[in-house]
Amino acid sequence: MNRTTTTTMLLSLLVTAGLAGCGNHPAPTTAPSSSGLLTLGQEWVQCLRSHGLTRMPDAELSQDGYLEFPSRDYDWKSDLVKHRDIIDACQSVEDRYPANAFRPKQQFSADDLRKLAAYADCVRKHGIPAFPDPNAAGEFDLSGTSLADGIPGALRDQADAACHSVWDGAVKITGGAGGKK
Repeated sequence: MNRTTTTTMLLSLLVTAGLAGCGNHPAPTTAPSSSGLLTLGQEWVQCLRSHGLTRMPDAELSQDGYLEFPSRDYDWKSDLVKHRDIIDACQSVEDRYPANAFRPKQQFSADDLRKLAAYADCVRKHGIPAFPDPNAAGEFDLSGTSLADGIPGALRDQADAACHSVWDGAVKITGGAGGKK
C-alpha cells in the first residue's frame, strides 16, 4: 500500500469510529432485523402499558416477518383510540417503525366489494338483519348499529355457514365487539 491509500483508510476508520461513538448521528436508514423489529414493537407495548393501556398484548412477528399485536380477547385498538394522551406519549417509539413493519392492508377490487355487499345481504337474510354493507375498505363497521355490542355466536356461525359460498375470504368487522359474544 502506498502512503495516500493508508492515510485515506486511516481517516475513513477514524471518521467511522467517531460517528459510531457519537450519540447525535442520524438513525440508520435500513430496516431493523426481525429481532430488532420485535424489540421495537415490544418497546411500544411497554410504553402503552406504562401509560395506562395495561392489557396491551405483546408484540409478535407474523410468519412472513411483519409486526403484529394480536388482540385475542381484547380490542386494544378501540381502547387506544379513546386515549389520545397515550398515543401522544408513545408516538416517539411508533415513529421509529420502518415503513415495511406492518403487513400492507388488503386492497379490494370493485368485484370484491360487490361480493362483500352480496355477502352482507346474505347475512341479513340468514338471521342478522342489522348487518351493515361493507365500507370502501371492505370492512363491516358495526358502530351505531344494534350489533355494536357483538353478534351472538350461534347467529354468526349460522350466517357464516350459509354465506360462505358468496364470500370465502376474511371478513373484517370494526366498530364494536364485532365478533361472537
